[in-house]
Amino acid sequence: MNHYWGAVLGKSAAVRLDRAAETGLENGDVCWRHSHARLEMLLRAGGAHWQVSEFGDCVLLVRGTLLLADNANRACKSDAVQYVQQYYRKHGDLPIDELEGGFTLVLLDAQAGRAVLYRNLVGAGFTYYTRTLDGLFFGGNLAELVENCGAQPRANDAALPAFFLFRSVPGRQTLFEDVFRLMPGEQVIFDANGLTHKQRQTFADLASEQTIGADAVDYLEAVMHDILTDRARACPETANLLSGGVDSSYLQAVWNQVSGGEESLSFSVSVDHPRTRPDAEYATSAAEALGTQHRLVAADAPYVRYLLESLAVTAEPPNHVMTAYFPELARSMRERGVSTALCGEGADSLFGLPSADLLRTAQRIRSWLPFGALRQPLGAVAGLCGRKFFASACQLAGVIHDERAWAHPLNQAAVFTDLPAVAACFGGEAVATALSERRQLLDQYDVPDDPRHRLHAVGYLGEAMDTASLWTNIFNSAGGDLCCPYLDSRLLRVVSALSPRRRFPKWKPKDLLKRALARHVPSNIVDRRKLGFGQPIFEWLAPGGQLRPWVERIANHHFVDAQALTVALARPNWFLYSLLCYDLWHRLFIDRSLSRHSLIAAPHAAEAVAEEALAA
Repeated sequence: MNHYWGAVLGKSAAVRLDRAAETGLENGDVCWRHSHARLEMLLRAGGAHWQVSEFGDCVLLVRGTLLLADNANRACKSDAVQYVQQYYRKHGDLPIDELEGGFTLVLLDAQAGRAVLYRNLVGAGFTYYTRTLDGLFFGGNLAELVENCGAQPRANDAALPAFFLFRSVPGRQTLFEDVFRLMPGEQVIFDANGLTHKQRQTFADLASEQTIGADAVDYLEAVMHDILTDRARACPETANLLSGGVDSSYLQAVWNQVSGGEESLSFSVSVDHPRTRPDAEYATSAAEALGTQHRLVAADAPYVRYLLESLAVTAEPPNHVMTAYFPELARSMRERGVSTALCGEGADSLFGLPSADLLRTAQRIRSWLPFGALRQPLGAVAGLCGRKFFASACQLAGVIHDERAWAHPLNQAAVFTDLPAVAACFGGEAVATALSERRQLLDQYDVPDDPRHRLHAVGYLGEAMDTASLWTNIFNSAGGDLCCPYLDSRLLRVVSALSPRRRFPKWKPKDLLKRALARHVPSNIVDRRKLGFGQPIFEWLAPGGQLRPWVERIANHHFVDAQALTVALARPNWFLYSLLCYDLWHRLFIDRSLSRHSLIAAPHAAEAVAEEALAA
């Protein structure tokens, strides 16, 4: 398992660190401990995917890809770790503006009694932290952090409206009260002054005076080549998660060029169901075009087995149904000698969403027909004639300038929910607050006012980066790692310099990626229809479905509206799926009627282990 966690505690809690420093060590684990005045500092790190170095009375942990940048913000291959150490010795700070890649830094300074946590835009994986009466605890795995901090975990009721809207909690909050995520571009310092936060980097810091136009594909090819070349040098035992879509196919095409090895491996999850079999065919056909040896990882056990394991491993409910399969996928890849997976998460929000055309059309309709009394009948006629897109654009035109409206694209991006059920449980004001807090990420990261930029950024900041980070943590738990090139700061700089015409061409979402991919594969692979990669989750939740026995065991949680639950039981929806995930999470970490360690120790028997525990 790849893991790291640490603490900065008062002397009264030192005995806890004695036990933590001396027990459970495995081959390859690093354990650094120092005392300072009234503080005890500890860092534990295990696995091959961290870089840990001591200098003086300090220790530095690097997660992900860390590079220096020259004055033109281009990555250079100098020893970035050594530079960070030298800079900190001289300035007592991190040289954030001079670093590139996708990384997280943890620095403990025993002499100053200081802990510094930093995650760049967008960073690699989650780092969590919590402050208790003893001091600060932090780590790369939420479940381990909750176990090690010694405090009784409590559910964060304030985060529940957001969770049931988005199937995850965007931003700093987690489902645990007083346990937080390190945000992209954020620096957290714990010292004699307490716990302080500072936003060190935003999207505005990536902006360039240069505008990339007709040569956009060349820029994209060059930076992706650099990113994947660095990965090939650092970890040759890398394989791509190939779904068959444009995003992962382009990664595979460039990886084939830079890896320098024999025929590349690629992987995808395969679920044997009529709805999901086309997904396997989609992936294998792309693999044939790209010349890779494709491996289908079968996930044919009952879904609850995968769901229980993913919850036990991460303490995070899966924000995508597919996320539950990732522990099995990561384990299967490790068994085949693959230590790192490439992942195409984040590309949609960088290179164009279909909803951008809906937004553009609604803006034009509003300018042509400024009066709603004219737009409404026009939209109704369009709907009757089967012109659903135009009808939706007419409806959107009425709220296009009101970002608080539920129908606004900013509130619809990456949302899978049943709004009436969530409103019935938490109230309309709580729903509005959750939506507003997610939109506030756009201001926190200095996203331009252009509606197209804001639409894509809310998906990137509110969903894509969290999905990639959660998947990274899952791979770390299996002893591997995940690399997400579309979340590397070098690629973000290229995207920020694209002219709107190149980034958001009319009626051509992800046109830039498709033109880049067309340099490597036949056009039939580039232009084919994208699959949704959905799972038959509502079928499984319905009466007679494989998940129904678990649905019927859902506890009586205080926030659940009886009528909303009755409706969901009769006709399963996303509210019911999220409620099942929350219920199992609650049993694992809050009331602890399920044993997390038993599920991790026997993942292939997770369902039976849970059945026995609940029966007892």
